[in-house]
Amino acid sequence: VPMQMMILLLCLCSVCSELRSQILGSDSLAEDTIILFLLCITGAALPPLKLGHSICAMKADEGPCKAIHMRYYFNIQSRECEIFEYGGCHGNENNFLTLEECQKWCNSASRFVVYTTLKMEILEKPKFCFDEKDPGICRGYFSRYFYNKETKLCEVFKYGGCLGNQNNFKNLEECQTTCQGNCKLLSSLFLLLSLTLFFLVFLERPPIPSLCMTPLDRGLCRAKELRFFYNYSTGRCRPFSYSGCGGNENNFTSRRSCLRICKKGFNKKKGERRVIKIKKKRKKQSVKALGEEVIPERIQV
Repeated sequence: VPMQMMILLLCLCSVCSELRSQILGSDSLAEDTIILFLLCITGAALPPLKLGHSICAMKADEGPCKAIHMRYYFNIQSRECEIFEYGGCHGNENNFLTLEECQKWCNSASRFVVYTTLKMEILEKPKFCFDEKDPGICRGYFSRYFYNKETKLCEVFKYGGCLGNQNNFKNLEECQTTCQGNCKLLSSLFLLLSLTLFFLVFLERPPIPSLCMTPLDRGLCRAKELRFFYNYSTGRCRPFSYSGCGGNENNFTSRRSCLRICKKGFNKKKGERRVIKIKKKRKKQSVKALGEEVIPERIQV
C-alpha cells in the first residue's frame, strides 16, 4: 500500500541524534520522525480522515449512459483522487473534470497532510523542553539534566536548588524519555525495521512495466474498437474506445492481456524474449492482424 510504504521509508530516518550519527555520519535528518518509526512496529492507525466536503465520501458513479468520459473522483479508501469512466449523465457530485479540481475539493488528507497531522498529534515534545537551562536563584550545587534544543541532546548542568523551570530533570533517563527519545529502544527497533524493509523490497512482486503507467490515448483516427488500458491510479484494466491508429502502448485487445502484463508484472527474462517476438511479428503483420498473444502491443499508424 503506498501510504504504508511511505511511512515505512520515513521510519528508516526516525532515529535520534546519537544513532543517526553512528549510522549515517550526519545529523541532517529530522528528529521529529521518531514516532513514525514506532508506528511502523506497532501498526498504529492513521489519523481520522477529514474530508474537505461531504460529496468526497460518495462512491464513483458512472451513471446509466453509455458514453466514455474520463473523470476524477475522491477514493476514501486510498485517500487519493483517482480516474474513472463517466457515462455522460446522472451519477453524483463526486465527479471532477480535472485532477486538480478533485484535489482542491477533497484531498485534504493527502500524504503530506497525513504526515503533518501525525507530527502535530504524536511527535510534538512538551513546550518546556525548549526552555533554556535555568539554575535558579539559590546557591546550591546540584547536578541536573536539561534538554538542549540546539544539540538535541540531554546535557548536565548545575542547579542552584530553587525556582528555575521545568526543563530540569534529576537523571538522564528521565530527560531522554521526556524530551529526547530513547536511543537504546530505537536501536533495536531500527534493526528490526531494517530487516522488514529488506524483505519487502527484495521479495516484492516484479515491477509494473513503464508502458502501464502511460495515460489513456484513444489515438488519431475515427474508428471505434474495443480496447483495454491499465489505470495505474486504480490498479485496474478498463475498457475504452480506440480510434484505430496512433495512441500509445497502454492499449490491449483483451482485459486478460492487460492484467497479465500490468497487474501481475512480468519476469525479466520472459519479458526480454517477448519483446524480441514482437519485433519479428511487426514486420510481417498489420496492426489489425495482431492477436492477443502479441504482448505488449505497440500500435502504429
